[in-house]
Order: sequence, then C-alpha cells, then structure tokens
Amino acid sequence: MICLTHEGLKFGLQKMEIVIMKADWKNTAVVVPVYNSDKYLPKLFDGIMTYFPLENIFAVNDASEDDSKYICEKLQVNLVDLQVNCGKGNALQLGFKEALKKGFKFAFTIDSDLQHKPEDFPEFIKKQNEFDLDLVIGKRDFSHKKMPFHRICSNTLTSWIVSRASKQKIIDSQCGYRLYNLEVLRDMEFQSKRYQFETEIILKIAKRNGKVGFTPIETIYNGQESYISGLRDIKNFVEIVLHEMRN
Repeated sequence: MICLTHEGLKFGLQKMEIVIMKADWKNTAVVVPVYNSDKYLPKLFDGIMTYFPLENIFAVNDASEDDSKYICEKLQVNLVDLQVNCGKGNALQLGFKEALKKGFKFAFTIDSDLQHKPEDFPEFIKKQNEFDLDLVIGKRDFSHKKMPFHRICSNTLTSWIVSRASKQKIIDSQCGYRLYNLEVLRDMEFQSKRYQFETEIILKIAKRNGKVGFTPIETIYNGQESYISGLRDIKNFVEIVLHEMRN
C-alpha cells in the first residue's frame, strides 16, 4: 500500500527557484489515475502513444477491482500499483512524484474513462508556451446540450467560489484534463487525497502568483459511472477552500 499521509506529499526539502520553462514533447509526462477502467485503457493509451513514448506515461492504479492493472502491465507503461484505494488526489500526487524522479518538468493529467481526448495535447502545450503558464486547464462546454444539468450547476458554482478564493478568473475548476509545471509543485504540501485535490492545487498555485490559463476541449459524457460521492465531496470541497483562505 502506498498512501500519502494526511499532511500530503512533500516533493522536495528546499524551495527551488522557479524559472520560466516551456513544455515540449520530451520534458512532459502524462499521469493517468486509473480506477476500474479496463474497457477504456487500450484505446486511451493508444491515443496517448500517438504523441508520447511509453517512458513518458505514468499510470497509477488506485486498487482497481477489474483488469486495469494487467492492461497497464501488458502495455508496459510506468505503473504505480496501489493495494488500497486512496483517492484520485493521492494517485495524482504519486504520479507527479514518479515523473519528477524521472526528470520530467511538466505533466499532463488525463482521466482514464475517455472523457478527455489525447488529440487536445498540442493545444495545451501551445497555450503553455504562449503565455508561460504554470497550469493549463481544459475548458469544457457548459451548455445543456453537452453536459448534464446537475454538472453545469455544480461546476458553475465551484468555479465561482474558486475564482473568489484564488483571486483569478477560474472558468472550469473541476476539469481533470490539465498540464502542470512540475517545478511549481515540487515543494508543495497537500491536505487532499481525493477529488478536492484539484481545487486545492489551483488555490496553492494562485497563492504563489502562479499563472493559470485555459484551453477549450471537447465535452464528452458517455454515461460513465461517477465515483464522486456527493455529500462527502461537497463537504471536502468546502473544507479545503476554507483552509486555503485561512492559511
């Protein structure tokens, strides 16, 4: 079992000087948190490998109960295999840690259920290069034709709250398709291990005057099962926003 402590992951002992860097196809990893995604993984990894070699791909299997682990092993991507489910945030932090160990400077995060298209990779890199961004987030279409109504409401509300808390315009705070500057994260400590990690990391980057930008992506909902627990994750979201505002 590899679960991070409640205090979160500390990427380095000393704070490093942040220099302007640009993402490219060699210095960028792809971190994929995996949970019960065996029917999606072959197509997903095939799409990712159109742009990146195997050594750039890091899958973190969060104690899946299907054949996800075996598919990752068969495809020979870098695999972190967890025996106990600890949450998406924990998986992402472990993936970032492994990418940093291998010397990568940037990392994409992409969900394992085909809601994100690898074909959008070039636009993320283009946006990062153009504006020297520390975080590029996919911007989905919030129209009722593309997204379920309850998701529109929750995403609109949480994005407004995160915008107020971060003092930056955050137009899609919940999208997991992102490109991170790993050097900005190197010495950060996190409280979150589940979905609210993606909110916490926006707030921490904003505190350091990091630059957050957005690039449009296709909005895809194919009836995939959601592993978000409504009341628990709302509570966790509120707690992490309040914590970051106080500290």
